[in-house]
Amino acid sequence: MIPKKHFNKIFILLAFLVLSISVYQMQICLNKIRVVDKTERLMYLPGGQYLKPLTLGYTSLVSDFLWMKAVIYFGGHYVTDKSYPWLYHILDLVTTLDPYFKFPYEFGGIILSIEEGNVEKSNMLLKKGIKYFPSYWRFYNYLGFNYFYYLKDSKKAAHYIKIAATLPDHPGYLPYLAASLMTSGGETESAILFLMEIYRNTKDERIKENILKKIEQVKRGKIPKKLKKLLD
Repeated sequence: MIPKKHFNKIFILLAFLVLSISVYQMQICLNKIRVVDKTERLMYLPGGQYLKPLTLGYTSLVSDFLWMKAVIYFGGHYVTDKSYPWLYHILDLVTTLDPYFKFPYEFGGIILSIEEGNVEKSNMLLKKGIKYFPSYWRFYNYLGFNYFYYLKDSKKAAHYIKIAATLPDHPGYLPYLAASLMTSGGETESAILFLMEIYRNTKDERIKENILKKIEQVKRGKIPKKLKKLLD
């Protein structure tokens, strides 16, 4: 019988071997990234369903690593060309490897629409998030914003906002917002409400600055007092 202390050493060595193989296989993919232009490097990562087996069970670890890559990728392009052609791909990988990692859905849902202008990809990521977080009101709220602000579909926007208004922790004005979306005169105020909510829940100062610019483009005259308090 193998002594316990030797068994522990064998177990540690085996675990290290498995991790080393996983890192090596990941490195094969990542090495391809380093030899191409920065704006195209992320296209060489395979889809999540193909990448997952290569992690050998360390999906959360690899997901965290790719999430850091996504943040660095966004930051690098934000200060240069403000073009993020592979952001959806990397965030889709992150959330496929770790579908219960909530923040990448929210981050991508905002960035892809407000910064990239890619509403289709934003909606895809948000709807993917809803599959795993069906009670998280913000995903429905962001979908409502996309349909209202970009796709000019007040009816579908109101549908998502109504759902958000039934979920835990939603702000009290959401039922009012859903109702205003169905009226002909509520467009400006509704747009400001949406943008204010995104502003209030965004930590990145660069994005917040852009949201304020969008608010200025939407509003006519002063922001109503009942809306201004959302910035506080």
